[in-house]
Amino acid sequence: MARRSAINCKSLREVGALVWSGAPLAIRLRLVFALLIVVASTAIAAVSPVALKLVVDALSADSGDTQSVGLFLGLYVASHWLARVLGELRMYIHAQADRRMFRELCDRLFKHVLSLPLSYHVNKQTGVVTGTLTNGLQGFQTIFQTLVLTLLPVVIELVTVTIVLISLGQTAFLSLFAIAVLCYGYAFGYGVIRTTGPARRAAMAQTEAWGDMTESILNYEAVKLFTAESVVGEKVGKALLRTECEWLGCYRTRALVGLVIATIFVVFVSLTAFYSANQVQSGGMTVGTFVLLHTYMFRIMQPVETIGYASQQLNHGLILLERLFEILRQKPECKTAQIDGPLRGPGYLEFRGVSVAYRADCPILRNITFAVRPGTTVAIVGASGAGKSTLVRLLVRFIEPDAGQILIDGTPISELALPQLRRAIAVVPQDTILFNDTIRYNIAFGKGHCTQDEVERAATLARLHDFVMSLPEKYETKVGERGIRLSGGEKQRLSIARAAIKSPLIYVFDEATSSLDSRTESEIMFNLRNIAKNHTTVLIAHRLSTVVDADQIIVLDQGSIVEQGTHVTLMHKGGRYARLWAAQQCVAEELANITARH
Repeated sequence: MARRSAINCKSLREVGALVWSGAPLAIRLRLVFALLIVVASTAIAAVSPVALKLVVDALSADSGDTQSVGLFLGLYVASHWLARVLGELRMYIHAQADRRMFRELCDRLFKHVLSLPLSYHVNKQTGVVTGTLTNGLQGFQTIFQTLVLTLLPVVIELVTVTIVLISLGQTAFLSLFAIAVLCYGYAFGYGVIRTTGPARRAAMAQTEAWGDMTESILNYEAVKLFTAESVVGEKVGKALLRTECEWLGCYRTRALVGLVIATIFVVFVSLTAFYSANQVQSGGMTVGTFVLLHTYMFRIMQPVETIGYASQQLNHGLILLERLFEILRQKPECKTAQIDGPLRGPGYLEFRGVSVAYRADCPILRNITFAVRPGTTVAIVGASGAGKSTLVRLLVRFIEPDAGQILIDGTPISELALPQLRRAIAVVPQDTILFNDTIRYNIAFGKGHCTQDEVERAATLARLHDFVMSLPEKYETKVGERGIRLSGGEKQRLSIARAAIKSPLIYVFDEATSSLDSRTESEIMFNLRNIAKNHTTVLIAHRLSTVVDADQIIVLDQGSIVEQGTHVTLMHKGGRYARLWAAQQCVAEELANITARH
């Protein structure tokens, strides 16, 4: 139990640091003001029964003073009214601070997740990450509201009531109350310990279920093509069943604790009633004090129970936050650099002895050395798995080399700020990545705060403008989830326009036409050569027919450069490149013959 408490205390400190350190000064002051109002409203509500006691004593006295009764009644009503008014004011001020802090927290979490390196996202399901964020934010709200709106008022009320009872000399009642509190504390502590494990497993199972749901929805085409609705439904159903079973375990424990608490409450009420009634009959207590004790009995026991249930809610919130803190502890990409500002050089690209391995026994690239003169095109070709796409990841620093350097205009890219480097490079990937938004948004995504004229110029360069203008909504046309409303060629042209709008130093086309038919491929290649004219260009290709015009062709095989030269010189050598060319030409001829026969 001590170990669990230590973990919870650490988590609470992390919550405090997460919330307080990032909150603006105005929000901190507003939160402090709300806490002061909580103190005032709770204290006033706690002493209001004293006014009722004075009213009852004045009414039961033989020579009851009408003026005193009226004054005490006025105080009793005013205390209730003031406590309610302050309570509503507290809710409004707290809501302002709460919603602002929630917005700030969401913003920080989202930016932190985006700042994490590619290696983190590759190893995580998108749905699991979003589910973790959702759970974490829910846990934050649970903790924040429990601490401010539940625990703090209850503690203040208990302190106030205890002071009043001590001043009235009711030590016996306080002793009974202390025993009841100890019994309550043991019962609730048992409940917290017994529900921690099931709640943690339930939160994990729920996150996994969200991950499976999100993944299935993102890949709904594959689900429908293979009529796999029942398969993914069964997988998600099992995760949800685990969630249900674990939560039911928590609720069974809570119900058992609730029965114990109800028994403790009845015993305490009975003892208090017999004690106070005996005191009134023996003359040791006035009727007003009897009313005060019974009023406080319910006012005290309710807060104690509230603290117990709030501790369970607090523990639940901390469990929901555990995996969120795991994300927050992940180190973001290092964006600091010795050099900052836009790159303005001609775009001279060099790889010097670059090697990289994902594992010590699995090298991907070995001693890669080549240079690309400004305004020229280098083509990287080779079989699948040769390391072509790894060169792109190294260039944009998604991964770092184990040895060697990559330089742009003589400056190692490790000395450049990541935003500075990535603004200087435009990548057209093999799989076009589009957002479920307008054509304009998807093109403008490549450059912040660009104008409509810039968007249209980029679309014109990519030979997309005429197609867009033929659509009813033109540039405001929605492309659908992952661009499903566009054809393969249209999506690729949009991707090219997004790259063109950056006006980069270096273009990288990573298998940009591999999924297109021959005719569309020819059109796209024409577009690529058009926008990359006078720019340093890296062309990653599998089809050799797309690289014959390159100024330099580099042939990779098992992570090493085996040949280097132009198309003509490599064909004369009759080496690896020539064999690949011959093999692809044979396949093309066979396909043409099959097509002709049918």
